[in-house]
Amino acid sequence: MVIGQTRGSGRPLTQCPPASDDQRAEQIELARARLALAQESAARAAVQKTADSAAADVARLNEELQFLRGQKRSAPPTQTLGQTAASRR
Repeated sequence: MVIGQTRGSGRPLTQCPPASDDQRAEQIELARARLALAQESAARAAVQKTADSAAADVARLNEELQFLRGQKRSAPPTQTLGQTAASRR
């Protein structure tokens, strides 16, 4: 595409390749988007790891609670301090 002529030379002006600045800006934007995506992916992985660990803790605590509840049901009733003192007399 011819834009015009240079002064005095009579040669036509040609359009500069628009690629340099536009492509550079697009490449920078693309690199930023890739970096943001990588950061988001890493953050999601960290959150998932924390959630998995918390779920494992909950499961472990539930099992421990069930065990302790079972111990409470099967254990003989405990004596109160007054009952213990009376039985020693």
